[in-house]
Amino acid sequence: MKKKKTSYLVWENIILLIPLIIYGIFKNGYLIYEKGYINFYQIFKPLYLVLIGIIIKFIIDLIKDHKIKIDYNLVYIILIGMIMPYNINLIIYSVSLLILYIITLFLEKYLKFNKVCFIYLIIILINFIFNEFTFQNILESRFTYSFTFFDLLVGRSIGSISTTSIFFSLLSFSYLTFSYYYKKDIPLFINITYLFLSFIYLIITKDNSYLLNSEVLFASIFIAPLPKYSPLRRINQIIYGISIGILTFIGAVLFNSIISIYLVIFIISLLPNIKLKKKLSNKMSS
Repeated sequence: MKKKKTSYLVWENIILLIPLIIYGIFKNGYLIYEKGYINFYQIFKPLYLVLIGIIIKFIIDLIKDHKIKIDYNLVYIILIGMIMPYNINLIIYSVSLLILYIITLFLEKYLKFNKVCFIYLIIILINFIFNEFTFQNILESRFTYSFTFFDLLVGRSIGSISTTSIFFSLLSFSYLTFSYYYKKDIPLFINITYLFLSFIYLIITKDNSYLLNSEVLFASIFIAPLPKYSPLRRINQIIYGISIGILTFIGAVLFNSIISIYLVIFIISLLPNIKLKKKLSNKMSS
């Protein structure tokens, strides 16, 4: 029964991610191809990133367990492909993902941490050693755009390769709120906190650039509530969400509005390890 439930939840997440991937192909593929900056095969880069991860996961499954497993690792690997920057080098991505995925399979036996954010942050660091530090696609780097509210809602904003559609993220959240197993308080309190601080910042500085952050919305819906890495009790989920919202806003202003939420989620996911170490040390001393 548990395996069937997990399989259902995995497929549910994957189905909800498909429209965002398709929009990523449109925004970061077709629109650039239409202007003549890339060839036909480059249109599907958002899809390639996802497929590379799936292939790596399935190969490791076959080597390790002699069968392909439909588990949350499949969701993790798809999410990692979706949150990459447009300028990610496919070779760097493939090699880094393969090595880091194998490393996390060993590390997670001893440490609790958000695997998606850990792998993402390392690959981002490796990519930016070899490439320019940017999340802009070719059109965004060559032209200055003034987007309307509708443009931003649909997804015409700078962000990761398949995460910019606020509309599809909200649609997914609306569906997930009816799921008994989905921790809806986490994205709710992340975004309430983040938006509240953004409004305060707008009033003080007249800067509205942090209000509509598609990256925060996407990560809060799909990555922050991942079952293995988020609290079970409702009160802890609320504290977890508020903490991520506050720290993400601070990180967005001081560091980077796209990377900050992944960095914050990763750091907070490490906290249970500290509590575990304290419990073990107390047992050892008693």
